[in-house]
Amino acid sequence: MPDPSTTRLALYKSKSDGSELVNYSQDIGQNLDKLDAAVGFQACTSSTRPSSPYSGKPIMETDTSYRTYFSNGTSPASGSWVEIPNSSATYNNNLKLAAGKQLVVGGSTSPANIAVLNTSAGDDVLSSRLTGDTQSRFLIDADGTLNWGGGGSSNTDVNLYRSGVNILSTDDSLIAAGSITVGGDLKLNGGTTVHRNRLAVGAGTTVANTAAETVVGTMTIPAVDAVAGAVYRARLVANVSFLASATLTWRARLGGVAGALMATAGPTTLSSSAQTNKESAVEVDLICATVGAAGTWFCMLQEVRNTQDTGAVGPSGAQLGSSDGTITRDTTVAQDFVVTAQWGAASASNTLTARVIFERIA
Repeated sequence: MPDPSTTRLALYKSKSDGSELVNYSQDIGQNLDKLDAAVGFQACTSSTRPSSPYSGKPIMETDTSYRTYFSNGTSPASGSWVEIPNSSATYNNNLKLAAGKQLVVGGSTSPANIAVLNTSAGDDVLSSRLTGDTQSRFLIDADGTLNWGGGGSSNTDVNLYRSGVNILSTDDSLIAAGSITVGGDLKLNGGTTVHRNRLAVGAGTTVANTAAETVVGTMTIPAVDAVAGAVYRARLVANVSFLASATLTWRARLGGVAGALMATAGPTTLSSSAQTNKESAVEVDLICATVGAAGTWFCMLQEVRNTQDTGAVGPSGAQLGSSDGTITRDTTVAQDFVVTAQWGAASASNTLTARVIFERIA
């Protein structure tokens, strides 16, 4: 009997004692064919893989765009094939990385589990589509911008991105089904609009010894910030001292002190006697009705004060200011929303110090 065949390729081995004559077809020809087939990756199809592969046997499949495998030597042979990724075929198995290892694209030095190095901030790092889509429903750009779209043939149409230090922005609308908690300023329009209660003039503005209309608080409404139904509110508290029968007028204007008059409270005679350190509270709601170059606005102004006539709050302690109706003011450019104070006569004794808080409430 011949000696046992080789363990990996089953090459025929004649008897080692020399008693067997060499048979070319059996001892040389067939063995050479086996060696030739074993060199490199054996070409086969997905249905004609070798039935008895040795451990480490490599193959490539000609009917699957040349997917490549090696056999791990386990039984059955059909379950022993381990896929090797290559750029010719679509990888058809899970790719496992050990904990702490990376998938690195482009030579990135980031320590992240998936590290990608791109040449442009707008390059796509991650894209998601459904079957049949020609455009992505979700994209992550190299600079971290998140983009969403409706899928199908539609491009992405909403985004979320970093627009500056500690600033997260979107160019589109944001709707919250729950609460939004803001620890700092809430900024819209590229970070130019602060929508949060804040002092317009931190130390307060004093109006004394003058009969000129004087701005005590300003809120700059940025271009295109206003929408139909937007409401901007000013709340003012003033410490007031005055001579007997002094008059005081509060006004709200859009466009600065020389801008459109929105509403007026006064001139009001504060008291028949001189008084010091009294309080006046004024609240103004400015509402945008329509937008555009011919945008329309209207306003409500109300005042409460504790100036005294006979030891108690006077009969005119509260009043609604008269509104000058709807005015036209361009919403596509920035507008200064101001509250002003004006004494009827100049006197060092006619003095007030006002502090104003502005906010957008709708």
